[in-house]
Amino acid sequence: MPCHFSKISLVCALLLLCSSAAHAYIGPIIIIGAIGSMFGWVAAVVLAVALVASYPFYVLYRRKNKRKQSKEELP
Repeated sequence: MPCHFSKISLVCALLLLCSSAAHAYIGPIIIIGAIGSMFGWVAAVVLAVALVASYPFYVLYRRKNKRKQSKEELP
């Protein structure tokens, strides 16, 4: 069974070497997508930092409420 991988790679390499520059118009929609993507990354990082920073306050709040409930249960 002959191996066609080397022939296919040779053809692909020749096609890449023979290609010329593409003159394509990139419209403003690609910029809107890039800005939206960056906003998503920034929002995710800010949310992660906010959650990590607020966790100690959440723990204190739960401890305070747990003490308050235990005091209310005492007769």
